[in-house]
Amino acid sequence: MMNKRNVIFKMAFGLLVFCLSMAPLHVSAVETINPVNPVNPGVNVLVEPDDLFPIMDEPVTSDLTLLHAGTVLDSNRWIQSFTKDSNYYYFVQMTNPDKGHLRITRVKYTAPHQYTKDHMDLLGFGHGTNIDCTVHNGRTYLWIGSLMDKKTKNTKAISCFRYVSGGIVRKKAGNTYKIRMKGRLKKAENVFPAVSQDGKYLFVRYTYQKKQYFQKYRIYSGCKIKNNHPLMKLCISATAGDFQGFDVYKNYIYTIEGSPTALFLSSFDKNRAFQSTIVRITNYKTASTTFKIITGAQSMSFREPEGIKVMKNRRVEILFVSNMLEKQRCNIYKLK
Repeated sequence: MMNKRNVIFKMAFGLLVFCLSMAPLHVSAVETINPVNPVNPGVNVLVEPDDLFPIMDEPVTSDLTLLHAGTVLDSNRWIQSFTKDSNYYYFVQMTNPDKGHLRITRVKYTAPHQYTKDHMDLLGFGHGTNIDCTVHNGRTYLWIGSLMDKKTKNTKAISCFRYVSGGIVRKKAGNTYKIRMKGRLKKAENVFPAVSQDGKYLFVRYTYQKKQYFQKYRIYSGCKIKNNHPLMKLCISATAGDFQGFDVYKNYIYTIEGSPTALFLSSFDKNRAFQSTIVRITNYKTASTTFKIITGAQSMSFREPEGIKVMKNRRVEILFVSNMLEKQRCNIYKLK
């Protein structure tokens, strides 16, 4: 009798499993999470729509054209900057802000929403606010701030090195240079590099007494400078909004500034005011400045600018970060 009951039970259980396996699977279109608010831990962060891929077609009146949408990097958050050569994009993320750990994800786009990627880790380098590259004899060299000060969290040097997939370097790499302020004996801090569009010159930005300075150096062999012999120094007022990166084209320094959306800030950090995305263009020979407020890419959540790249014929690309705080995505736009 017990054997018969066991057989019946097993048959019924098997039928139930079969029915469940045939039932349609329902998946929620929006993932609901409650990330910790690092500013006010007792207050939930408002989760905006999970827009992995922003709308491809910007309105005709938009000042932007979307090139690459929703790129997923090898870490989930703290996207800081980007650069590119003829084959790859290089995106920088902080993996541990307190320790200055960075991750560079190298991406090669093969089709819309399709790409290959790998990464390299930089430990103790700093904030990663700006990255750039030179190409010499077919070799790409990356330039980035390094030697983070443990107390101030400022970068104290510039490093230039070759990218190594899976590589791990500490504090500095390749050729590393401390930057002396032109006209002063003091070494600069909070230093970030950018390379002129023609690849001949390195520009180093640093801040001092609430102003921003740019110094110009000749690049030798694609990876070297004479750090004690700047060719030029320019001082201009600090950007009104949060500084998000810079690049150089001929006589012009392009800076970008701005904050995430007002909707995000209203929940994440009410003490931080919303700032429009602004590109400022300064002629370093005349010190004259013009600016443009970027109004496109309004369909995405978060929408924080995190870098600018100026290429041949003044083609300008801008990186906007989208999606939730814990699952950020990269979106590259061309400025019309």
